[in-house]
Amino acid sequence: MSVPLVYLCAGDETGWAIDEDRRLTAEALAGVAALVDTPAEADVIHANWWMRLVELPADAIGDKPVVCHMVGEVSRVLAEPMFARALDRVTHWCVPSRSAGDDLSHVAARVSSVPYAIDPLWFEAATEDAEVAAARATLPDDAFVVASVHRDTAGADIASNPVPKLDKGPDAWVEVLAALRERGVPAAALLAGPRRHWMRRALTERGVPWAFVGEQLERDDYPRNTVSPERVRSMLASADAVLCTSRSEGGPRTVLESASAGVLTLSTRVGHAEDLLARDCVVRDPIEMVDRVAAHYARGALAGTIEANLAIAKQSHSVDAAREALRAVYANLGGSSERRVGSVVRRATGSRIGLWNNFQPPPWSGGNQFIVALEAELGRQGYETVRNGPADAHIVNSVQFPREQFDADVDPRVQRVVHRIGGPISVLRGTPESLKQYKVAMRFNSECASATVIQSRHTLRFLAELGWHPVRPTMIRHAADPEVFFAGEPRVRDADEPVRVIATCWSPSPGKGAAVYAWLAAHLDRAKYQLTFVGNLPPGVEGVRVIEPVGSVALGDLLRESDVYITASRNDPCGNALVEALSCGLPAIYYDGGGHPELAGFGGLPFTRPEQVPMLLDRLMDRYDAYRRMIRVESMADVARRYAALALDDRVYMP
Repeated sequence: MSVPLVYLCAGDETGWAIDEDRRLTAEALAGVAALVDTPAEADVIHANWWMRLVELPADAIGDKPVVCHMVGEVSRVLAEPMFARALDRVTHWCVPSRSAGDDLSHVAARVSSVPYAIDPLWFEAATEDAEVAAARATLPDDAFVVASVHRDTAGADIASNPVPKLDKGPDAWVEVLAALRERGVPAAALLAGPRRHWMRRALTERGVPWAFVGEQLERDDYPRNTVSPERVRSMLASADAVLCTSRSEGGPRTVLESASAGVLTLSTRVGHAEDLLARDCVVRDPIEMVDRVAAHYARGALAGTIEANLAIAKQSHSVDAAREALRAVYANLGGSSERRVGSVVRRATGSRIGLWNNFQPPPWSGGNQFIVALEAELGRQGYETVRNGPADAHIVNSVQFPREQFDADVDPRVQRVVHRIGGPISVLRGTPESLKQYKVAMRFNSECASATVIQSRHTLRFLAELGWHPVRPTMIRHAADPEVFFAGEPRVRDADEPVRVIATCWSPSPGKGAAVYAWLAAHLDRAKYQLTFVGNLPPGVEGVRVIEPVGSVALGDLLRESDVYITASRNDPCGNALVEALSCGLPAIYYDGGGHPELAGFGGLPFTRPEQVPMLLDRLMDRYDAYRRMIRVESMADVARRYAALALDDRVYMP
């Protein structure tokens, strides 16, 4: 039986992870397919990275099946407007983890599990590397050495103003090593690879010893300090542990490499970490990682996980395992190459953006607050916006807009309409009226939308469960107006002054957590914690300091005058109130539901029962500065740029 002819798209041509994935995919396809040099010769187009796929001309693909690997966390990739083109083109997706499969299945019909493959050399003993040994020798003799080869620095101005590459979590990595030293663990860093400028400065500032394998340059050192696999293996052999503190990953390949090298490996809950590592090696947040590593240093608590992780890597991530998974994918290619979305392109004829919303002066709902903040940022970026009127392209807020006026002014058959879905309203509110609104929104989306903005994985999952597959979904989370909601210096408290805990909410709906606030009012130690509620608290809750709804500027001031934010709302898809609080620098205690975990990230702690809150407040205050430093929120500037791209950039909609 003949094998299909496959054009395997290029990698990113940096010599890093995507190029390695392509090389190993080519090996895994041996016996499954025959590789050809051009798309024209191919029966199947195969890509390890969606960006290379969308660069191909449409006529080079035609109606051929398209296989593509998901690189990166699904929600982060969905945030790229251009990714809509990949969703249009790909007929069969390959995912490296269960979590990626769960997320991608909400927007794609055919999703298969194909593990990252690793070169067999990783299972062999490392060769001695003189430069690694020399760098290791500069660290204290008793050092607990943590190795890292992640790029940690983002931005163009690497020399004078290095900034952290936040998806990789270098800020959290530094927090972990600094906290370990405070706990009596002599942690030290062994670094290699290009663009480690931010990490070196941050470790020095926090008093953590470090050594660098390579040439320390102040200018951009890529590709000069690129590390060979043999050197990485030598570094791992010289280390006591590898700690992955990433916020977002498709892999991470570092976790796979360190597990395959027989090194103690811990990771946050990203990518394939939960599939690959023993349960005790996967943590919810970096502070939990400190506890686990400290316990291991004291009594070898994690020693048994090293062989377990190595066994999983050998069994599940070999080239042979990837080959069998790809064989199954290719066996199911026939007769199923239809595209998910049609290729109609509605043109943006100018640059004026219509914003459709039932505009209200604040204070008002979170959706209204966000649209007003988006309007302000689009103006700062030079776009002309129109409220509820004729324009060149349109951004529409769920069902909260004047529909009759929209129908009179907009022809969605020829004008681009970006439909912002505020969330599964029927799930959040649970009323017949909200179910009706959901049906109206779904019908509008299918009839009028050129693209859809959703705010969270939570929203994506619930929409899929409700049978709604929005047109060209793009995930763009909320952001707050930076001129109003910004972090000041942490409030200085007197030693005997209670911690100021604040909650804010516009809606008095029971789903917003009134029962939790009532419990806290009755049970919190008022000598330690003072609870304030700003907004519309339902009647019957006593013992809480209540401030009536205030405008945005006053609310920002109240947040900055507080220490901790709490939200007990149960199903908020992307709570604007939480975004505003985090933007003001407040670590959060949040109900573990809706979009809250996605927004808070490492900047807070979750609860499911009110009686957990006092203990969590104590834990947060014990490491308050660390949790505050690890807060990360979306930039309104980036959010506005992505909305503008969906509204105005024709490339997003090209076939």
